[in-house]
Amino acid sequence: MKILSKTNKFYPKRLLNIHNPPSKLYVEGNYELLNSNSIAIVGTRKCTEYGKKYSAKFAKELSQKGMCIVSGLAIGIDTVAHINSMEELGKTIAVIGSGFKHIYPEENEWLFHKIIQNCGCVLSEYHPDEEKDMANFPKRNRIISGLALGVLIVEAPYRGGSTITAKHARLQGKEVFCIPNRLDEPEGYSTNWLIQNGANLVMEPNDILQHYDLQPEISIPKEYEEIYNLINTQPISANEICKMTGKKISEIMQMLFMLELDGYIKCVAGNKYIKKEWYYDKSKARIRKRGRRFCSRLFTKTGVWNYRQKL
Repeated sequence: MKILSKTNKFYPKRLLNIHNPPSKLYVEGNYELLNSNSIAIVGTRKCTEYGKKYSAKFAKELSQKGMCIVSGLAIGIDTVAHINSMEELGKTIAVIGSGFKHIYPEENEWLFHKIIQNCGCVLSEYHPDEEKDMANFPKRNRIISGLALGVLIVEAPYRGGSTITAKHARLQGKEVFCIPNRLDEPEGYSTNWLIQNGANLVMEPNDILQHYDLQPEISIPKEYEEIYNLINTQPISANEICKMTGKKISEIMQMLFMLELDGYIKCVAGNKYIKKEWYYDKSKARIRKRGRRFCSRLFTKTGVWNYRQKL
């Protein structure tokens, strides 16, 4: 175990910028993760299969693309996020609301050890001998949001604890992302409410990466580089590529098929092709900018969160 004070070089720099940062942190595992690019993924303990599916998808794909996943070691969405981010070494951080000798919930003690074994990190602001106190768990949410660039709420019911994390995120100047849910699903009430009141609606992990301009460089197999480099923002047909390269149409079609299968390009109207990353950028850029301005205006109105606290 390592104890990090505010003056320690490994103390999370983002935490120094929040209100009431912990005076010291008790850390097990890879403490160098604390200053990495990270996204918090949180949600209800009583998650649905829908919530499990998308918590797994976002945690897995974001960690594969270099993001560290922060969560709270709770049953439900938190557990799914931790497990799926551990497919990559050193890509998850768990923030707990008790001492290391009193892991809560007890049924996730195995996960506590698994995270450490997988080069992840577990931290607490409480002494290892401190027993669980349910009043401490809402307090630790400020650390979850404080460590991350932003917070993704996967699923949250009416007055769910995840809305506390969302509130901390906004007070800290962080972005809140939400996955939409069915209107008749109780476990998705608060995610829909947050979207209605200015949070960023996301449908895929790339939406979050593009928000922070963290889209990783694409590594194209060498044998497909020539074809891939000819495909850009303007749709292009296989016949046009054939003329430009002098290759046989059958060879071009095989390469296009493999590039599309691997997710590098997308076939659009008229059997033409564009780069898949450009497809996402062009279709969402203006919406994302407009949504960001709206979100900033809305959340600066204190009435929004005051109203939420009264619910």
